[in-house]
Amino acid sequence: MLYRPYRRALVQAIAALWLAQATGSGGPVASAGSGGDFGRWLDQHVPALLARHGVPGVAIALVRNGAVAWAAGYGLADAASGRPVTPETVFQVASVSKPVAAWGIVCLAEQGRLDLDAPVDRYLTRWHLPPSELDVAGVTARRLLSHTAGLSLPGYWGTAPDQPLPTLEESLSGATDGAGDVRLVQAPGEGWRYSGGGYTLLQLLAEEVSGRPFAAYMQEAVLGPLGMAHSGFVWTPDLRVATATAYDDAGQALPNYLFAEEAAAGLYATAPDLARWVAATMPGPDGEPAGRGVLTPNGVAALLAPQPATDGQYGLGYFLGHAGKGPRVAWHAGFNRGWRAYFALLPAGGEGLVVLTNSDNGYYLVEDIAAAWGDRLGIGPVPTDPEIETASAANSRSGLDPL
Repeated sequence: MLYRPYRRALVQAIAALWLAQATGSGGPVASAGSGGDFGRWLDQHVPALLARHGVPGVAIALVRNGAVAWAAGYGLADAASGRPVTPETVFQVASVSKPVAAWGIVCLAEQGRLDLDAPVDRYLTRWHLPPSELDVAGVTARRLLSHTAGLSLPGYWGTAPDQPLPTLEESLSGATDGAGDVRLVQAPGEGWRYSGGGYTLLQLLAEEVSGRPFAAYMQEAVLGPLGMAHSGFVWTPDLRVATATAYDDAGQALPNYLFAEEAAAGLYATAPDLARWVAATMPGPDGEPAGRGVLTPNGVAALLAPQPATDGQYGLGYFLGHAGKGPRVAWHAGFNRGWRAYFALLPAGGEGLVVLTNSDNGYYLVEDIAAAWGDRLGIGPVPTDPEIETASAANSRSGLDPL
C-alpha cells in the first residue's frame, strides 16, 4: 500500500492527466448562459482544483433571480474514453434525492390525498413498521421528512448493477446488504436522527397514496412539470448513455451502484436540471411563483420552515442555516459510492448553486466552490456541514450514504 503522501501525489498526477485529456486548454468543456464574475472565476480555478483534489470531473450550475443563469462542465466524465463532462452529463446525486422527494410528498398533501401529521401506517398496506414499545402511531410523514420520526438506518450501500434489486418491502425489512432494516429506535418527535430508511418508508407511502411506482409518480408530479428532462429516479437507457463514471478516492473506476431506495439516494440528474428545481424554490424573474405550480408558495414555505426537535437546522428535506454574514441558506449534500453532490440556495436572494462530481474526493472540491460562491456573493461562508468531512471518510470506508 502506498503511504498517504505518495498516494495523494499519484492521484493528483492522474487527475492532471485526466484534465489535460478533457480540456486541452484547461477551460470548461461546455457552458450555457453567462456565469458573470463567478463563472470566470470557476473557469480560471476549477481545472487546478480538480487536479489538487484528485477529482476526474464536475458539473456546476448557477441560479440567479430565481432562474438558471449558467452551467458548465469541467474535466472527465469517463477517464478511459476521455469523454468530457458537459452540462448534459448525468450524475448520481445521492441524498440530494431526499429534498426532491420531499416535493412529491408535500404535493400529495397539498392535493388533500395525504395528511402530513397522520400516522403513516394509516395509508400502508404492503408493509408496516415492526411492533415496538415506542409509539408507532407517532411516525408521521412530517417527522419522516424532518428526520424526527426516530427510525433506524442512516444510509445505503447500493446494489451492484449485475445483481437483482430488492423489492421496496424487502429493503425495508433488511435486504440492504448489511445496512440494516427500518424500525423505531427512538421516540418519534424526541429529537433529530438522520434516517435514509425513513425516506424509503416515504417512498412506499407515495406509492400507496398515488397508486404509481415512485419513479413514475415523481416524473409526472415533479420532474416533468419543472422541465427536468434529463433526470429520473430509475437508471433508464437514455440516462445511462449520458451518465458519468464514478471513481473512488484513489481514482479507480467503480460500478454504477443502483438503489431500490430511490427517494433516499436514487436520483440521477444533470446540473442544469437540478438547478431548475433549485430555482423553483424561489419566485422567478418574470413573476413566476415559488413552487412553479407543482407546489404552492405556502407548500414551498413549509419545506423551508424549521421543524420541531431539529434545533432549527432542518426543514422538510432541507438542511437550514445561515451564511457567515447572516443570510438564510437552505442546502443538502449527497454521498454515494463514487459520487458527491451539493446544492445551496438563498430563499430571499434568488441565488443558488449546484455542484455534482464523480469522485469520492468530490466533497473537498465542493467545499472550495461553495466558499468561493459565498465570497463572490459577499455573504461569507455558506454551510456545507461541520460533520460532513468525517461522514465522507466513513462513507469511503463503509460505502454508506450518511447524507
